[in-house]
Amino acid sequence: MSETAETVTELTANSRGVWLVTTQGSTHVWDLDAWTYERRPGSGRSQFIGDSSPQPIWDVKVFPRVGHSFYVELDDTATQIQFRISTEVVRIERLS
Repeated sequence: MSETAETVTELTANSRGVWLVTTQGSTHVWDLDAWTYERRPGSGRSQFIGDSSPQPIWDVKVFPRVGHSFYVELDDTATQIQFRISTEVVRIERLS
């Protein structure tokens, strides 16, 4: 985490770029140009299918916003649509 990085309080359907979303226990990379999501579970956190690799976003029900949870649906064509509901978002910073 860089102290000089651009930070925002929320992402929206109009946001672009690659963002690191930090929650209470994990980090999440949102690439809103490629429309992919990657969960990077923190120490002691549960592991989910697809963790630590970008997955295509199917739909975003609730975009990340500091102080709130987000809800994203992922296109896992090998099985079915998966979803992630986060713990509270504490920081959103631009990666690129």
